[in-house]
Amino acid sequence: MLVCALFQVASGSLSAQQVAQQAAQQAGRDRPAAARALPAAISTRAVAGVMEHAGALFGVARSYRVTFGERDLEFLPALGKDAPRAAPFHVRLDTITRGDATLLRAAEHAPQRSNDRTAVRYAWPGVDERYETRPEGLEQSFVFAQRPAGRGDLVVALTIDTELRAQAGDAVRYRDERGGIRGGGVDVGGVTGIDANGTRCAGVITRTATGLSLSLPAWFVDRAVYPLVLDPLIGTATEALPSADSDYPDVAYDAYTDTYCVVWTQFYGGGSTGIVGSVWLRQGMSLAYAFGVNQTGDEDSVRVCLIGGTGVYVMVWVNRDSSGDSICGLAFEPSQAQATNVWTLYGPGVVGTPVLSGEATVYDDDCLVAWLDGTYGLIGCSVAVDQQLQVSATPLIQIAGGNVTEPAFSKQGGDLGMHVITWVDRPVGQAGWVRAQVVDHDMNLIGPGVWVQNAPQDAGYPAVDGDGFLFLVAWEQQEVANPSGYDIKGRLLTVGNNGFSSVGQVLDLVTYPGDLDIGVDVARLGDKFGICYEGRLATAPQYGDVYFLAVARNGAPIGAEQRCDLTLGNNYINEYVPRLIGRCAGEATLDSEEGLLVFSDQSVATADANVGLQAVAAMGAGGPVLDLGGGCGPGGLAAANGPFALGNSGFQVELFGAQPLAVPFLLIAWPGPHQTCGVCTAVNAWASSFVPNVAGYGVSSIPLPGDAAFVGVGLEFQFASFLVNYVGCPLAPGLALSNIVQATLDY
Repeated sequence: MLVCALFQVASGSLSAQQVAQQAAQQAGRDRPAAARALPAAISTRAVAGVMEHAGALFGVARSYRVTFGERDLEFLPALGKDAPRAAPFHVRLDTITRGDATLLRAAEHAPQRSNDRTAVRYAWPGVDERYETRPEGLEQSFVFAQRPAGRGDLVVALTIDTELRAQAGDAVRYRDERGGIRGGGVDVGGVTGIDANGTRCAGVITRTATGLSLSLPAWFVDRAVYPLVLDPLIGTATEALPSADSDYPDVAYDAYTDTYCVVWTQFYGGGSTGIVGSVWLRQGMSLAYAFGVNQTGDEDSVRVCLIGGTGVYVMVWVNRDSSGDSICGLAFEPSQAQATNVWTLYGPGVVGTPVLSGEATVYDDDCLVAWLDGTYGLIGCSVAVDQQLQVSATPLIQIAGGNVTEPAFSKQGGDLGMHVITWVDRPVGQAGWVRAQVVDHDMNLIGPGVWVQNAPQDAGYPAVDGDGFLFLVAWEQQEVANPSGYDIKGRLLTVGNNGFSSVGQVLDLVTYPGDLDIGVDVARLGDKFGICYEGRLATAPQYGDVYFLAVARNGAPIGAEQRCDLTLGNNYINEYVPRLIGRCAGEATLDSEEGLLVFSDQSVATADANVGLQAVAAMGAGGPVLDLGGGCGPGGLAAANGPFALGNSGFQVELFGAQPLAVPFLLIAWPGPHQTCGVCTAVNAWASSFVPNVAGYGVSSIPLPGDAAFVGVGLEFQFASFLVNYVGCPLAPGLALSNIVQATLDY
């Protein structure tokens, strides 16, 4: 019976379709699994840092920006999009007294200012004034190395200059004209004294005609072990929750330092905006540092990429001031030792929507920048940053004119240095069509452009990425039967020396009739792709979720969509504007299918927003792989090579230590009872495949299906070798079996 079972299965090569068909029968499922929830994302609430740049010293956190002068500072709370105006809060040290004795008149001295990545220090005679940027606020402290001379309370007087109104009450609060619970502004926390032994004493904070007075009682000043710290906190107050607007993020990756750069727009009120940059260590996703941008005006629409040849991140944005809008940027190396000055690439004029494509090799020192111009349409150039952080740009070229809008760039051009830029051709009041153009790494147009989508349905906001040869373009498109609903469509494009060489069929990437699936982004993840998008139910379009979906090189989805979330609870239920980067964007040959997804998460209670960071992968660790034993004779050792994961086209089963002249077959079976003759143990195979034997080694590839319906399906693998010098099996002399390997399919 054992021999009959071995020979009843058909010989031949195995395909993903065969495995999928058999798995479908075994699973008894014909619909994809529901969306899986990823672990909670990391919030940028922890962001805080200091950066000295172009002669200015900035501190930044999620809820504020602070500019440090030579002897004073301007604290700018991020009050959000709905605040009536920006509200700077100026702080300057005036005097330090003890009883009747004046220990310091700040106006008569010039302090020595110093800083590190998190704090700024002003060294005055007899005292250090220190400001530490913390996520919850700006920690102000005065450090006295020795006991101050004189008798009586120790008093630090600050001059405060702001248009915010001081509110009545014991707490020190300054609010804008809205006042009450809806008002935004600045809070100053209580005073605490802390001596060298950690002994603490509550101080007193009071308002004066010119600002604030911070004091510690005489008895504590006399008894304290020095150094002594006087320590209040300056923090941002917003409408109802201690948070602020952090919106419209973007992300890039550097393989050399193994870091991500995450950037976003910060809203101060009254239309005033700025940019926050932050660098995160990939291992553990911990914050390395954060910084602001030193520029007059309002910065918005920031994008970031990496130049692999010089190892610098490049940020580009729109700056708005009284002269008009300009395309501006800066570059910095990830260790933050140096950065360029802010440079203006184009403007002022009617410009907007900058898009970037980075350099994923070590052979070039430039990136590609394109943007919309009110006169010339979509224009762009190449921007080089050399090892000395000197910036130069090539002459501008027109990529597309006419009714061009909604541009998007591939994240990089792979080893081949071929990039794809896409946009929407949208006549006023009409449906939009998606078009694409190939450019090289110097922004030369290669061949003619192509229509990616020119169906009657409205299409918009495309995204694209690839490896220099194969690119995936995705976009949102109006449904035929439900004109108010939008789906995510896609198309694979191949590129050659003369531009596009093929345009594939339209792919239905995300289709839920009537729903709004919009805001898609694409990133290359190893030899696969990832897409992310907003999903909004037709019944509640004001609330959205962000989803991630892995896509194979043939355009087939791998697994089910996976839902991202940042802040649990009932308030933050609107996730939107996702952006995605793959690690191979920082190094084209990096063998990694991992990436980082960033998105905004908005509160329905206060309309403020956080930025979330979510690690993703096109292929996961897969399910468990177990060695069940059961071999006999010189059948060799069977082992799985690679994760038994959805969409793993490279999964292999290997045979080691077979006899050199043996003829092995790979047997595949469902987990279940095995057959035995008393010596050998065999699986109940439903398929077999001949495997060439090279000096006792054999390998068989089994492309695994990507359909999420097959999660949990198990298979068993075993090699049966014939014509071996072995007579141990009483039913089949010359037959030897390997051990049995059992694997369960998972993400």
